[in-house]
Amino acid sequence: MTTFISKNIVKKYFLSKNSHLFLNEIYWLKKLKNYKFIPKILNIDYKNLVISITHEGEKISSENKPKNWVEQLEKILYTLKKKNCFHSDIKPDNLLVNKKKLVLIDFAQSIKISDLKKDVFFKKRIFFDQYSKNRIKLSIEKNLILSNDLRVVVVWNQKNQFKIEKKIKQNKNIFIIDKIKLRKNFYTDIFKDRIFWVDQFYNKKISKNTNKLANNIYVYVVKSINPIFKLNKMIFSKENRIVDHKIFMFKKKIRKKKLSVIHISDNFEESKRNAIFFSKSKNDFPAYYFFKTQNIFDNKKEFFKKLNTHKKLKYVVLRNQTSKNDDIDILVNDYFLFKRISDSHSYKTKNLNLISNSGDPVEENGIKVSNYIKIRDKILKLDIRFVGDGYFDINWQKKILNSRKYHMGHYIPSKENFIYSLLYHIVYHKGFIDKKYVYVLKNNFKLKSVNFKKIAQIIDKYLVTKKYNITRPLDLTIPVTYQIDDFSMNKEIHLIKNQIDSRNFSGANKMIYNIVKFQKNLIFLPKKLFFLIFLNQFYLIKSKIKNFIFKYFSRND
Repeated sequence: MTTFISKNIVKKYFLSKNSHLFLNEIYWLKKLKNYKFIPKILNIDYKNLVISITHEGEKISSENKPKNWVEQLEKILYTLKKKNCFHSDIKPDNLLVNKKKLVLIDFAQSIKISDLKKDVFFKKRIFFDQYSKNRIKLSIEKNLILSNDLRVVVVWNQKNQFKIEKKIKQNKNIFIIDKIKLRKNFYTDIFKDRIFWVDQFYNKKISKNTNKLANNIYVYVVKSINPIFKLNKMIFSKENRIVDHKIFMFKKKIRKKKLSVIHISDNFEESKRNAIFFSKSKNDFPAYYFFKTQNIFDNKKEFFKKLNTHKKLKYVVLRNQTSKNDDIDILVNDYFLFKRISDSHSYKTKNLNLISNSGDPVEENGIKVSNYIKIRDKILKLDIRFVGDGYFDINWQKKILNSRKYHMGHYIPSKENFIYSLLYHIVYHKGFIDKKYVYVLKNNFKLKSVNFKKIAQIIDKYLVTKKYNITRPLDLTIPVTYQIDDFSMNKEIHLIKNQIDSRNFSGANKMIYNIVKFQKNLIFLPKKLFFLIFLNQFYLIKSKIKNFIFKYFSRND
């Protein structure tokens, strides 16, 4: 459909293949013609499939919204229901403002409420009218939702929908924000192959015998009320993970060890990734909720002020920005609590590039702690290190937090911990001296010149004195800069294999590159590592080919 506006007249042109939508638009405009919130028909060209209607104003926005827009919308919804009309797409683009009055447009794919109950609908995605207020509010009013509190609920078989929705509404820890019904072939907007879509959605290999998407499905965007993160044993695997405990227990109760009943994301990053798979783009619903609701700080001072108000959270800024493009390295006592308070989002997620500093985020049982927050129209990148992540010896991490100092609105390490943690970072995380650290090192250690060997001697002596160990960080793309023995090399190879198994091929290549770069004692590559290099490139190329093929073709289902 193409729309042209000229001299307060809107002309809607329909393609011949969409003649049913042309007739449907006419049907609803005529049926609702006596109501002021409906555009008026000026002319109908049945031969060329053109409808001319009155131009009824501009898209609703924060600038033009009527003060009583919620009340007006509720009256519109009441009328639609009374007239057996299910609009299915009430979003800001379809809600106009004309002289402080709301006007609803685009009825081409609207259906009868009675038909919806019979599972009859035109679109791949239909958005339930009763939750339209949340969609509109997100675009025109100040956001009051923390994006990190959002979760996605998927009912794989619509036969279970009524019973599950009832349980969601009865649960005091969950609040429904939006409800969407999707046709079973909606996935073809992303990939043509059903099994491949499910495989990518779950971020792991899925059985080809799965019956997911064999039927139309329901998706709910929900808010987790005051989430608490705890270690739980997964339902269908032996692994233990830190998840949104109340959401997880709700999911466990509903599933009762049955497959293909329900999916509930139990952390924000999984929820965001899931929502993208149900959306046409990141700017479309439901994905739009997860990006638009991220908290926006006015400045760094406000960000730290918010952190300081939470007594259960301890943090220190290990290394602050020295330029606008730098990250902030921050150490916290509770990763999940910090994520929620700061409303930060992960980035550096795994991809199909040849080599990158990437991987799954911590929440998804991954290795990456790279996040960002929003400060006005810019982003501030954070590396969120946490107690027990191996970035430093755990006893040292606790010491850094317990001896922290308040300085200019935020917490920093004591002078001793700052200097020696910086030395450790240079020697055991980077393997070289960045120019930006030279002045600090010269000034604190009274050195005329700075060289790597001297710095390594100073930090090694300090570690022995304090009985701190050199530890392998959870973030495996940080290189092992010191020389390791055969036992440690085998452990490193095992970690690379785990990343290959989790399909982080680009990150695995980064790990391999780091070994080749820093392990100078290697005259020949170990056979196991040599094999992994070829195996990883094979899987990387295979994944690239599958991603390309399944965008256009499908295996027989």
